[in-house]
Amino acid sequence: MKKLLVVVTITLLLFTLSACKEDKVPDDRIIITYASWNLGSPDTLETNMERLMIDAFMEENPNIRVDIIERPKVPGTNGDMDWNEFLAARASTQTLPDVFQSDNIPYYVINDWTYNISDIALADSEFLNISEDIRGVATYNDKVMGIPNAVFYAGYIVNKTLYEYQGQTAPDLDTTMEEFLTLTKAAADHNSSTNQGVIGLEGIEHIIHWYPAQLNENLGWYTLNEDGFNLDSSEFGDSISLYRDLATDSSFVWEALLSASAVEDSGVDISTMFPEPVGAYFDNGAILAKWFYSWDFGWIQTKINDGDYPWELDFIGTPVVNGNKSVPIVADFFTLASNTDYPEEAYLLSKWMGFGVDGYLKRIELSTTVPGISKVNFAPIQNDVQLLDAYFELYPGLPGLRTIIEAGSFIVEPPKYMPGYIDARYQGTFDADNKMSDVINSLLSGEIQYADIKVALNTQANNLYNQAKTLFDDALSDK
Repeated sequence: MKKLLVVVTITLLLFTLSACKEDKVPDDRIIITYASWNLGSPDTLETNMERLMIDAFMEENPNIRVDIIERPKVPGTNGDMDWNEFLAARASTQTLPDVFQSDNIPYYVINDWTYNISDIALADSEFLNISEDIRGVATYNDKVMGIPNAVFYAGYIVNKTLYEYQGQTAPDLDTTMEEFLTLTKAAADHNSSTNQGVIGLEGIEHIIHWYPAQLNENLGWYTLNEDGFNLDSSEFGDSISLYRDLATDSSFVWEALLSASAVEDSGVDISTMFPEPVGAYFDNGAILAKWFYSWDFGWIQTKINDGDYPWELDFIGTPVVNGNKSVPIVADFFTLASNTDYPEEAYLLSKWMGFGVDGYLKRIELSTTVPGISKVNFAPIQNDVQLLDAYFELYPGLPGLRTIIEAGSFIVEPPKYMPGYIDARYQGTFDADNKMSDVINSLLSGEIQYADIKVALNTQANNLYNQAKTLFDDALSDK
């Protein structure tokens, strides 16, 4: 540990001296420091969108200079320092970047690294135009501790052409879960004797996370609500049952097709008819419905534009259950440093780089005019017609996403904003032999039965959550 601390300290000292040496030209602008994990290397010849956005911000705001804080390399390697070690080293010298990307907001609050930006954010009409489902997750007791800077949508892309070729109606945004599974199973062909089969469904891993909230709109991701986890609920039990049904149905589910039980049940290794990775079948138009996150939409749209995907695709998110449709999303956030001297200017930069109208339109402009820049890889965070029009000029091939965004009903994955979630779901101790993730994996595989474990599972998940939440609430009260 002492050796690591010395290495971190020396690395930070060398970096600080280097930064001071480079800052030769004094000026009277406000200086805002910035750090993020998506800036690429400063030495590469590749053009980086985020660095272009920062340059554009300074052009728009000539009274502000943005200094990028580069993450140091680990001595003796080509790898970057761990993100939180980097932040801890900066925090130890009160030099946290004024704006930095966040992978664990509660951890930053507990360590007093974050600035309460409520007064500025809650007075901003653009911030309030973000769906409450998104902005609300990083607002704790009316204290805004994180600012959304990108949102990625999760769900199924369906090959409408293939469904129709297989004699079935293609699922759409209003299709129920029952209809979705029935249509997909009817259209699949996992037993083709000519190796020309059609794969039905890929992507069942997250059913236990998003399905409970579809069954009951008072639940969120992984059964969460204001009281904590509800892993002993009928909704979670039904989600486990649905996962097990799908994971063992090799007639149309990719994960079941590859399982050992499929061979045991049929005596035939059906997967030999589909020897390639699942992505190859999507590329060949031979899969009906596949789970994606919207960060993949750029290359998918390029394939559509280039004629490599001549079939009609659409993104339907998750199917409707009990009349509910709340689409899962992954959100990225910025945090403003507790040591910032310029919170308003730091907020302005974070808004420009993420949810703001002016910044997002500049991002669209850069992605369409600068050679070597990829398409914007996240849809607008605000439900704003001008922004949506601009984005969907780039992404006309998946029109369902626009309707989903305009509906504004989402379930946000919690690791970046919820105290205790990672321990309660994955890393925490369940008993002497198992982590929490081990118990869930055993449930999903059928090694243990839900009825035998549900009370203990829910109790321990909430114990871990409440321990973390107590620490977090104590730290938040000082903000």
